[in-house]
Amino acid sequence: MIVKKINVIPLDRQLQHWLNATSRLGILENLASSHAWDGIDTNIRQTILESMHRSVDRLRADGQKVKNLLAKGNDYDAMQRSVLAFRQRYLDTESTIHFFSDALNSRTNSSTSSLLRACDIMCRRSMEHILKSLGKEVPYCFTYLDKGLGASILKSGMRLWDGSVSTVAAIKITFHNLLRPTAAIHETGHQVAHILNWNDELASQLRKQLQGFGAVVANAFSSWSSEIAADIFAFVHTGYAAVASLHNVVVGGPRSVFLFHEGDPHPISFLRILFNIECCKFFYGNGPWTELEENFKEDYSLDRYNPRTAPLIRNCEKALRVAVETCLTMRFKAFGGKCLCDIIDPGNVSPEALHNFERTIGVLEHSNAWINNECLRMLALSGLRIATAEREIETEFNKQRDWALRLGNSSTLN
Repeated sequence: MIVKKINVIPLDRQLQHWLNATSRLGILENLASSHAWDGIDTNIRQTILESMHRSVDRLRADGQKVKNLLAKGNDYDAMQRSVLAFRQRYLDTESTIHFFSDALNSRTNSSTSSLLRACDIMCRRSMEHILKSLGKEVPYCFTYLDKGLGASILKSGMRLWDGSVSTVAAIKITFHNLLRPTAAIHETGHQVAHILNWNDELASQLRKQLQGFGAVVANAFSSWSSEIAADIFAFVHTGYAAVASLHNVVVGGPRSVFLFHEGDPHPISFLRILFNIECCKFFYGNGPWTELEENFKEDYSLDRYNPRTAPLIRNCEKALRVAVETCLTMRFKAFGGKCLCDIIDPGNVSPEALHNFERTIGVLEHSNAWINNECLRMLALSGLRIATAEREIETEFNKQRDWALRLGNSSTLN
């Protein structure tokens, strides 16, 4: 009996193609410019590089296994499946590598790089106090620039496309908000809530505390807990600045403002704005947010537009104060038995506190150490002034840019 020899040449050619691509993928300096690599903190750079090298090394090892299988030439179907599986593993690894290299390459010039380094520092500062006070490690994080309306985060500890675990948090800063980056603190709020397991605990408490408003309301707020937690985190760090900036991003046409999607973790935009305004009213009383609320309700009148979500919105609106109190003043296991305000006092970024802070700045803003320590209050102050300025708003943006550049340029990039 003559056994026909299996022709592995076509499969071998396919494999060699993906092996060659793997080799080129491993030359990381070809994927991001030297300026981009030099524009981030040394520890973050090393962490990203090590993670990328591990991903490519795993891919190379998988490729060698497929190569060995083809050398045996016993089972064509098994060899074909193996080559196709390696092809997919390459694509998954490529997605992981290129996500980070594309993010790094957004640091296109010295000015953008400095502004993003400032965002890196502010993001880390927002996580340091709460995580260190609870005995948790502060993850490395870096920011990158992209288009669109909203920020986003690829959290540290999350699975990547190739199955590896991200060792850093990568936070998207939108171009339009680069000089007003309070949304980045919303994203670090997601990271902190993930590390402390706050989301589930908050969801449970919102459902419990809001039962008096009906199961539909309680369940709705509970389903929005992860985004509410991140909004609250941005608020306690930057006060009204976060609220006004969120308003700019969330407000669109009436359909989008009143839209409700079952399963969407984001609250209905109409309610989200009012919830954040309620945070200001609860802690600070009357202020510029009062006028914002009046104008917002006038522009998006439920009676005028009568959306299908109007009954849900009206019922949820009655529960806003209790929802805010639950988030900010209730004690949680996630916070070591404390409430969030015991750890991060939103009173430090009230308009009155920020005006007092502004009067004490003077020459201190030229101190690298001072601006590094006070960058979040500077962000809160800049955001407040931008949101409330009646004229010369461009001047306020320029001030924000100037101190952010100093912050970014002062960071140590060994």
